[in-house]
Amino acid sequence: MRLKLNTQLVGRRHATGVTLIEVLVTMVIVAVGLLGLAGMQVRGLSMQKDAHGRAIATQLALDIADRMRSNTGAAATYAFGNAYSTTDTAPTVTDCSVGVCTAIQQAQYDFESWFARVRGGALPSGWAQIVQAPGSTTAWDIKMMWVETGLRQNVNLRTALGTACPNGTPPEVECIVVRVWP
Repeated sequence: MRLKLNTQLVGRRHATGVTLIEVLVTMVIVAVGLLGLAGMQVRGLSMQKDAHGRAIATQLALDIADRMRSNTGAAATYAFGNAYSTTDTAPTVTDCSVGVCTAIQQAQYDFESWFARVRGGALPSGWAQIVQAPGSTTAWDIKMMWVETGLRQNVNLRTALGTACPNGTPPEVECIVVRVWP
């Protein structure tokens, strides 16, 4: 009987290190899982940032489209084929929010107040252009560009997903074109 007791004691001594190894393996598996979860969270935030930029650009494009539709008498005045750069100062226009303006003055005021929002931080490094649509006398293209800081900054992914940007545009720039019939 004493011999049997010693065998059990010897067996237990060898088994004590196995539990520690199992705990370490479990910790490694949990750590890898948490790293994967953190990676998914970062990727999700990046996609959310892209979607937010696109939503703001769409909202701004629809805002100027509504302004153009409400002032059809001066729709051509909204066309700024060569919009001034971010270093230029905005031209002085009549403030139509405090007084009566002509259709052309209203168009200039609408464009300047809208473009100030585009350049003023609504879109990161935002730029906009309004031109007559090719081959049309009644349609206008609102082109918007901004610096993308999320997932679509990857040039290979942007090529696969498609973009409205002209060839040669840097990969961090995102573009949309909205066609308007005022």
